[in-house]
Amino acid sequence: MKIIIKYKQLFLFKLFLSLLPYFFISILIMNALGYRYSEIMIISAMTQIIGVILNLPLGIYAEQKNRKKVLLLNNILSIIAFTLFLFEKFYLAILAAVILGISEALSSGVMQTFSYEQFPDDVTYRKYLEGSSSIQYLAISVMTIITPAILHFNRFLPIIISVAFIVFSTIFLCFIKLEKREEKQEEKITINIRTLRKGLKVSSKLNLFILLGITVTTLIMSVNSWSSILLKYHYFPLKYLGLVLFTFNVCMAIGSRIKWKKLSIVMLLPLISILLFFTKSVFTTIVLFSIFRLINGGYNNFFIGEFNKLIKNNRVVFWSIYDTFLSLFFIFADLSSGIIAQNLTVEFIYLIFGLISLLILLIYLLARKNIYFRKIKNY
Repeated sequence: MKIIIKYKQLFLFKLFLSLLPYFFISILIMNALGYRYSEIMIISAMTQIIGVILNLPLGIYAEQKNRKKVLLLNNILSIIAFTLFLFEKFYLAILAAVILGISEALSSGVMQTFSYEQFPDDVTYRKYLEGSSSIQYLAISVMTIITPAILHFNRFLPIIISVAFIVFSTIFLCFIKLEKREEKQEEKITINIRTLRKGLKVSSKLNLFILLGITVTTLIMSVNSWSSILLKYHYFPLKYLGLVLFTFNVCMAIGSRIKWKKLSIVMLLPLISILLFFTKSVFTTIVLFSIFRLINGGYNNFFIGEFNKLIKNNRVVFWSIYDTFLSLFFIFADLSSGIIAQNLTVEFIYLIFGLISLLILLIYLLARKNIYFRKIKNY
């Protein structure tokens, strides 16, 4: 708790951004504002497409600018976008979606890099992640329950609260003192496609870690996105769904306190996904989802910390590259999940994605071991 108090401005800046009601029930909010489902899908797709297209170029731009100023610009763009939604005009909603896409692309990598650079060493950073993540997940748990009630009270209120939270976040951002990490900085290199390709080619570890992150995060997204539908297929009473989702987020909070010692623990995630295909018991399904979220919470902190350690130069750009590939995989996963659910059953999503992830993770572990033995041989 001491470390949270020490870095309270950073913590509160990120906390308010993680609690925006809009992102919990965006489809319900858009529907309440009078948009048809076809229009909602266009609005949502527009944000994703703009994000994918601009992730890398804006990442390169952001790498060469002051991190704090970039995040301030990001918050201003978000406020403008959410304000446009309040006018209930479809063309303004499309414009808002485009601005949100630009905002997400602009902040891609900057948020993680900015946070990482506030700490003197990796040990302190990991301690902060463990403490802040658990509180953040608990806060998200509460927001998950109360957000539908806020929308029911007034259709504009979730967006107004989202704007207010961004304003609070911006205030705390302004009070953050910039403290550059004390580490040996390599000579600044010119950022272009050739140097980035060279960086990826030289660092086999970084390439493998990007593969790991994309594989596991895509699996996590797929498993969590369809959890409510799978519970419905198992005849779980929907009136208790909010309570179960709250429990899942609490598990994430507890999991964020887990200190990873062996990377092989991540193999449990695809195995649990495969088990979810075979179980028909509601109770067993809830238990498996809870264990999955528990590991998920620990994995998030592990990946962020390790990825930042592996990048020596142009950290924002490499985070942007990762986010670009991740967005493309998310789009592919969404499309393929819909086809699988339509032509087979929801359970097959868990089986297919679990098997693919298990295979890729085995390849990752073998390739990593091969790199390790090659290094020993060279010595």
